[in-house]
Amino acid sequence: MICTCVRAFFRAAGGTGAVLAAVGAVFSCAAWADPPAKPAAPRTQVAERPKPRTLHQFTDKNGVMTFTNRPDKYKHRSDYKEVKITYERIPLPKTYKPAQPPMAPKIVTDGTLRDIVKRYAQYYALPEPLVYAVIRAESNFEPNAVSPAGARGLMQLMPGTALEMGVTDIFDPEQNVAGGTQYLRKMIDIFGDKRLALAAYNAGPENVKKHGGVPPFQETQSYVKIVLGFESAYAGGAPASSLRVASAKPFHRIQAAPSKGAYTVVFHSGLTQPADKVEDKEPYWYIEYANRVYPVRKDLVKSVEKG
Repeated sequence: MICTCVRAFFRAAGGTGAVLAAVGAVFSCAAWADPPAKPAAPRTQVAERPKPRTLHQFTDKNGVMTFTNRPDKYKHRSDYKEVKITYERIPLPKTYKPAQPPMAPKIVTDGTLRDIVKRYAQYYALPEPLVYAVIRAESNFEPNAVSPAGARGLMQLMPGTALEMGVTDIFDPEQNVAGGTQYLRKMIDIFGDKRLALAAYNAGPENVKKHGGVPPFQETQSYVKIVLGFESAYAGGAPASSLRVASAKPFHRIQAAPSKGAYTVVFHSGLTQPADKVEDKEPYWYIEYANRVYPVRKDLVKSVEKG
């Protein structure tokens, strides 16, 4: 509808359709009566992240674990018992929030690392020597370490595991240790045994459940022994200055980027990991690579690509 003042202008102009179309699209009564409004500030576009699903874990009488987002199927069955296992957003004090851009190369000093380990070992009720031992075996205290399987950072978090726990920068030393200690705590809660928890940390919890103990993989069996040995040394008084020594090497091979697999799993974080096999078991992708099997929530995965 065109207001009276504009119609008068059209009549004075001869009422041509061309003038009507050109002027009617630009002017309005309010435009003549009031000064132009101040342009609104542009809105920042924020990508909407998928909402995580509420997952529940149940164990049957044989110890076989089931993850589901439909707990009513199992809650009232006498042969299933629910296991309370939840991940939480990692707590990041302002003093530790990363100043560098996400994914930038990180540096950590012995003093800073001691503060970080102490904080999160206490927070997740873990012995500090055990946390140091895992870091020593996983990355040899190298915050930018990447394994062939795609694990990253001081405690070598897999991308899906990091996302589960709210890690936004997997290479940030504090976020990585916070995520790694939480995950280790969860493995201990699930299996009730430190050796089995370490085996799950190395080979994935599915392999520990499948084999009913430490899997018969040479790497995993060696890993458990090495970490326990490091823990004993640190608990026995190994000085903090010896945490990082030039001759030390990580248990895992470290390289610039993950290896290639039959599949590449691409996460919403932008990180990737290789896979020999990917199985669809709603609401998870079960990702297998080099004897490791990890369930990863589908809403954390952007795509699964062949080759």
